[in-house]
Amino acid sequence: MTRFRSVLAVAFAALLVLAPASLARAEGSVPSEVAAYVTDGSLVAQLNDVYGVDADGDGIDFDETTKTGVIERVHVWSAELREGEDTEHPLDLLNEWVVPITIADAPVGLATIWINPATARPELALFEADADLATALSAVADGSSLVHDLDSAAWLALAADGTLTPLVPGTTGLTTPVPIDDVALLPPAGGAAGAGGDPGTGVGFAIAVVLLLLVIIVVALVLPGLRAKKPDADAEPDADAQQVADIEVAPVAAETVPEEPETVPEEPEAAPEEPEAAPKKPAPRKKKTPPPPAD
Repeated sequence: MTRFRSVLAVAFAALLVLAPASLARAEGSVPSEVAAYVTDGSLVAQLNDVYGVDADGDGIDFDETTKTGVIERVHVWSAELREGEDTEHPLDLLNEWVVPITIADAPVGLATIWINPATARPELALFEADADLATALSAVADGSSLVHDLDSAAWLALAADGTLTPLVPGTTGLTTPVPIDDVALLPPAGGAAGAGGDPGTGVGFAIAVVLLLLVIIVVALVLPGLRAKKPDADAEPDADAQQVADIEVAPVAAETVPEEPETVPEEPEAAPEEPEAAPKKPAPRKKKTPPPPAD
């Protein structure tokens, strides 16, 4: 039960972090964990680890004068707006936040943060060493939403009244603020409508991660039961089972009549040779007594 609760807790945290944009239309929302990651020095420390000066002297020296700017949530055009539908929700949220970085009060680049679905913690996703980009994205007006149009490589600020201000115009051709209704139906560069944003950090990715977590939960709950029911073919039988097997087999072994070994007729032993007869002594001759003389 403890493991089951832990798995559910992880899945629930992922649902909160990666909730689809249709469920979270809040403008420029910044979770507390993202704000803490930026303000407690973790972001600068990771910048220094990844993009700082290396053994060859290359990289950026993120020293004690390094500062972070305003955190902005990144948005993309919604599918409804791209398809030309009349919608009250022209934007979708991304799992991305950008922060301008300065060193000694001079802009040096733009850091992109995301919340890693595997850990549900914010991490540094990218750093672009572009001082002009950092300066431009520091000019997002309060109450406006930051929009990244990858198709045109543009960064735009959409105000609550529908005014669209180009921060980095890209290939849009915009130079001054215009109503969104005047540009919403413009096709993206290349003529193909796109969802915008990184597909690895968008709504589709969030749904895929949630489904994967649900599969993991099902496997974690069902697989142990199947393993318990299935006997292990490689397991050695215990002593009791072996003893029972021996007892059951023993009577059968007693009834078995062993085969008689083939008898090989033995050759008769040769009769012992009779000892040669010793040569007989010749009988002693009787002496002839001479007849008495005649008178």
